[in-house]
Amino acid sequence: MTISPGRRLASFRSLSTTALLLVLLAAPASAADLQLDNLKLDLGKFVLSIPKLEVKDTSLDRESFLAIFQGSGESAAVRLAKLNAGEITAPTLVMEQNFGPQKQVTTYRNVRFSEIREGRIGRGESSDGAIKVEGGATGPISGEIKRTSFEALDLMQIARVFGEAAKPGETAAMQPVLGRIEQDGFVFDLGEQGRMSAGKASMRGFKARIAAEPLGEVMSRIVVLSNESEKAARDLNSKEDPAVTTARDRKLLLAMAELFDAVDYGSGEQRDIIMALKTPPKPGAKAEAVDLRIARVAFGEDAPEKSGFVIEGLQFEGGGAKGAIASLGYSGFSFAGVLREIKALGDAAVDLKALDFRRFIPKLGTVRMSGVQMSVPQEGKRGQPAGAPIQVGLGSFELKAGEQVNGIPTDMALTLDKITFPIVDSADNPAAKDLLAMGYRTLDLSAKLALAWQEASKEFAIRTLSLGGAGMARLDATGMLGNIGKDVFSGDLALAQVALLGATAKTVEVKLQNLGLAEKLLENEAKKSKRKVEDVRREYGMMASLGLAAILGPSDGAKTLANAVARFVAKPGTLTVKANARTPAGLGLADVITLGEPTEIFDKIDVQASAE
Repeated sequence: MTISPGRRLASFRSLSTTALLLVLLAAPASAADLQLDNLKLDLGKFVLSIPKLEVKDTSLDRESFLAIFQGSGESAAVRLAKLNAGEITAPTLVMEQNFGPQKQVTTYRNVRFSEIREGRIGRGESSDGAIKVEGGATGPISGEIKRTSFEALDLMQIARVFGEAAKPGETAAMQPVLGRIEQDGFVFDLGEQGRMSAGKASMRGFKARIAAEPLGEVMSRIVVLSNESEKAARDLNSKEDPAVTTARDRKLLLAMAELFDAVDYGSGEQRDIIMALKTPPKPGAKAEAVDLRIARVAFGEDAPEKSGFVIEGLQFEGGGAKGAIASLGYSGFSFAGVLREIKALGDAAVDLKALDFRRFIPKLGTVRMSGVQMSVPQEGKRGQPAGAPIQVGLGSFELKAGEQVNGIPTDMALTLDKITFPIVDSADNPAAKDLLAMGYRTLDLSAKLALAWQEASKEFAIRTLSLGGAGMARLDATGMLGNIGKDVFSGDLALAQVALLGATAKTVEVKLQNLGLAEKLLENEAKKSKRKVEDVRREYGMMASLGLAAILGPSDGAKTLANAVARFVAKPGTLTVKANARTPAGLGLADVITLGEPTEIFDKIDVQASAE
């Protein structure tokens, strides 16, 4: 596993948020009204320095306040439970975080906390701040944070989450950590990775639980392992033992699973994200610039479906290509089951051949994408200029998956609408030449698929199967399969194959609608053969009538089908064909194998066909 720059950016942003929360964790109290200078709180991997601190309206005296801040043999959570004050202010708060070789220093300016009761802060804000990161595999990072405010921060729960571990075999409950936080924006200089900025952000309902080990240690391990992976990926001459890489990736995966399982991010959004990045250079090549803009990222109740995640207004440009995606997101998606399976594996070596990967399929829910437009450059042939960029588009994509059995969806609907791309003339692609000759310059395709399995009846319904092209044709089909038991979804591949072989076909209906393609085909064939269109039409109609009759045989069903197809060829409109198995159980594979002649299939099915 290689940790990409995107993963590193996400990790860095989570650390900056953690820095703010841990700053607030260390917020002390005082007695009545008093001032304290040059305070320092050392929590191991987190060190807080406060040059000047003012406390108002507190029941604590100076010594009691210092005991909370400096420690008195009690845990941080116990000490923070004694914190009470009307207001705490500081011109600056400096948080230093150390994760292996990486050191992050965050400075918050003009900090004010109010309504502090029993270790919980009702309100807080910082006018602005600065961040510096050193020791990372991608080089130094620096940035500025704009105004930040929050409500309902539980310092005691933060202390427990970062410093305590759950009892063996115990799963702690999620507890509220932060009611709401808002930030006016930030600007980061990512060094050799580029620059990144964002506008207003908000988050609410953040929760966390005490994990199997303190999250401070988990996050430290994630940063260390990520740095090691980043360095190994950037070293083009690396001779690292694959076993070492695999072991590190496994440890990183387990640490990430532990972190995600212990945190509930609630709901929120981030607006106006701008990234000017530099991709890692290929051997012998320069790094390429990539510009990325996102109008809005939202999750939880701030997403369109009031759950899940969405990216809106995505624009990108780099390597000569550019594009835009109006919306990309999901709802009803869950990694909870996957996290449990990953944690259950532990750190031991795993026999991949014996592993059932369906255990690691998440709850899929619904995935949506719309408004896709891309412009891809063409490489010119030797001695010739490059052609115009290829324009590719997608109106919408939606995949709904539900009722999963062993990870496999048994109720699924897929929609692809307005997939557009140009037809490019090519010497080795005669089909493109014919399409261009018929006047098609761009293909506009759409498709739909809806499937559902019923366990009680052991039936598998093809509710919708649709393929079509604008100005060309459209094919719609439905059907019903029988004898599909639960063994088809078994993790035992041999058992699943045997169960699938027992499936039967009960009904099928196909409808073919001409939307202009048939006329263009006839006109094109007439031009190539230098004949009249009507002559070509009559020839094709006769070939369909006589040819199909000879192939399908003399049965009534065969004659009905051949006549309908011949009428459709003669006057293309809509062709409809229905077939039903004559036995209630359906037509199985054994029934087909035992046929003496293909035409005998009409003895086992009833066929209806018409052309309009």
